Amino acid sequence: MTKGKAAAWLICFALMLLGPGAVYFFARPYLNTENTENRQLAEMPSLSFDGLKGLADSLQAFPSLFNSFYNDHVPFRSQLIELNSVMSVELFGDSASDSVVLGKDNWLFYTDEESIEDYKGTNLYTQEELDLIRDNCLASKEYLEKRGIEFVVLIPSNKEDIYSDRLPDYITKRGELTRAQQVVNCLRDAGIRVVYPREELLEYKDAYDLYWHYDTHWNSLGAYIGAKALLAELGIQVPEVEELTITQDDFSGYDLAGMMNLRSYYEKNRPADVNYTVSGYPTNNMTVLQAIDATELIYQSDAPDKRRLFMVRDSFAGGMAPVLASNFSYTYMPHWNGCFEQAMIDEQQPDIFVYEVVERRLDILLTFRLSE
Repeated sequence: MTKGKAAAWLICFALMLLGPGAVYFFARPYLNTENTENRQLAEMPSLSFDGLKGLADSLQAFPSLFNSFYNDHVPFRSQLIELNSVMSVELFGDSASDSVVLGKDNWLFYTDEESIEDYKGTNLYTQEELDLIRDNCLASKEYLEKRGIEFVVLIPSNKEDIYSDRLPDYITKRGELTRAQQVVNCLRDAGIRVVYPREELLEYKDAYDLYWHYDTHWNSLGAYIGAKALLAELGIQVPEVEELTITQDDFSGYDLAGMMNLRSYYEKNRPADVNYTVSGYPTNNMTVLQAIDATELIYQSDAPDKRRLFMVRDSFAGGMAPVLASNFSYTYMPHWNGCFEQAMIDEQQPDIFVYEVVERRLDILLTFRLSE
């Protein structure tokens, strides 16, 4: 190889290495640099100068940490990931995420946390597991009743069950029994009050879209139906769906689209998601004292019912909160993941304790137990 050809190859190689970074430097102000991945990107590592050992340890770890940082921040990473995801959806009709499956009519569905297995009925509990769930709930009921507190379990249905007609044809049920129904039957037989608003949701699923197309959760109207079922169990009647003022809007959480790194793409290139503004039920001057979804939701109102509601919940309760809180004098709703502590019960002095857990997370009942 001549010196000229060797120089040309070196220049081409340098451009391949440095060119994208140089172009990105000038193009970055015009690009969307938002983190579109459903995780925290690696940060630039730093060296520790806390003594010779600290420096040696940080020097040893630095190459691996820097490699993770560089991989997460390589020029045009977000754009290339989105392009790959778009190609998967548009060219191959497939999701670029193992956590998402493409359904019919632009519906997306969740595959993690055994959501699909819940629908198929292939992950049924053993009798030993059901006995453990029953014993845990009976112990919790006894603990609460000693304090004069009502105990109710609330189980919102998975989107995959309510809108199974939008699942791809290759996903089919193996049997009619599901583990949600197993738990409901087991707890009711043991005298535990359980609200499982599946039939109520199925009644309205064709008239309205009760779950977001591009998100795992129910929308505001689905949440109202769930809240109405719980309130009925607690002796409170709120207006029927037909009596409400329902206005359609396009708000969505887009968590499933985000798992495919395609939130922006779905917002711009797919039909708008379906949500509803729901009004026409008594709000009783409900006011928000605190609303941090990841930790605590706290409300008070002038409701005729002066009972205090305590609900340990997940993200499905967020949409129910305004309806529930409008019907009790005080409502306290800590998130079960890292926020709820048993001592809060004595601190809050509730009249009603509701444990809310979405169908796909029923395994938490294997470990949840209130006891002295």
